[in-house]
Amino acid sequence: MRALAELSFDFVWHLMFTDDKQLDQDLAVRSLENLCDCFSSMSDEEKRAFIAVAHERKARLFAVPDADGYSPIRLATEEQAQFLDHVVSGQFFQQFEEPLAADASDRVVPIRR
Repeated sequence: MRALAELSFDFVWHLMFTDDKQLDQDLAVRSLENLCDCFSSMSDEEKRAFIAVAHERKARLFAVPDADGYSPIRLATEEQAQFLDHVVSGQFFQQFEEPLAADASDRVVPIRR
């Protein structure tokens, strides 16, 4: 499960943060749409594995600079840091959950003239 979590995390990271010039946008959109189905059907164990990978990547990214003063945080964008926080907190998966029940007040009623 761990290997699949790492692979899926790397794939999502690639789709979200690779430069548009290096990534086919049609492929990215199709892949992200398919990922929605995958994330909505993940078991709790699979979600925990994905979160664990994000937690490790975040720890690596925000690591204390080494003896030469290098720290990967200098390479991270604010959007990437927010994504990691979103995944680690578990909020990332909420967007893929189905609503418990449809509320009648949320329905759109067409206006006819």
